[in-house]
Amino acid sequence: MTNQSTDWIRYTQNEINQSLEELFTCYPNNVLKDAMCHAVLNGGKRIRSLIIKSVGSAFNIEKNILNQLSVAIELIHAYSLIHDDLPAMDNDDYRRGQPTCHKKFGESQAILAGDALQSLAFEVLSSDKLNIVSNNKTSIIHFFANAIGAKGMVLGQSQDMIFTGQTINIKQLSEMQLLKTGKLFELACVCPVLINSAIDNTNVKKFQKLGALIGKMYQITDDILDATISSDQLGKTSGKDQDANKQTYVTIFGIEESKKINNKIFQEIKLLISVLKRDLTQLSMLIDYIFERKF
Repeated sequence: MTNQSTDWIRYTQNEINQSLEELFTCYPNNVLKDAMCHAVLNGGKRIRSLIIKSVGSAFNIEKNILNQLSVAIELIHAYSLIHDDLPAMDNDDYRRGQPTCHKKFGESQAILAGDALQSLAFEVLSSDKLNIVSNNKTSIIHFFANAIGAKGMVLGQSQDMIFTGQTINIKQLSEMQLLKTGKLFELACVCPVLINSAIDNTNVKKFQKLGALIGKMYQITDDILDATISSDQLGKTSGKDQDANKQTYVTIFGIEESKKINNKIFQEIKLLISVLKRDLTQLSMLIDYIFERKF
């Protein structure tokens, strides 16, 4: 990665973190707030909100609007991680190098914090601060709800639980990972497109496909890292997929073949970016960062 891309990513990550911190200043101090802040403000790469920012810049979307969307998607992501880490799910003790929410605050407070973060995301999306045409705001809220609910992320998590300990084929794995991981990446790519007063459905579908590919690359990279680096490097418990007998690209194809598949997806993403009629330089830099990441 170039110094230019690294500088942009760090600057934008700091910008997103500041917006998230400001969000919680109006909330009274209590255990629930502490649990929510622990999940949201404990680091993280902010990949999904970086995608929103980079795609949004290509559509010349106002900064404050992109900030609101970035906050909303990070709240959703944090909620999903809290629930994903619970003993009834993946039962993980560490997230981003720190104790998971339920380890620090107990299961009941962690569940409630996740619930509160999900509702807070929709409070952000429906507020006057997201100052866009009402029809387009409705489209964005609908896309959010669809991406994370019973036809999206939550269904993917349900399938992940059902498939644990089973032998599944690559089609089942790909569908599950698209739902559990890819739908949020689709959401990040599509949101800025939906802000336009005249929504182009062709553009929406192209950016939705782009998001699905980015999510697939991100997940395969995760599978590879889970199998090849230490817990200290990863910031969470490594090797858990294998220990839990979960099927991944690595368990099905092996590490080297998974890397080849991931490289092919990376090239497909780059090609798609090159033919889209927008200046997606920032997104292209971000794709390099996602592909090359070591944790």
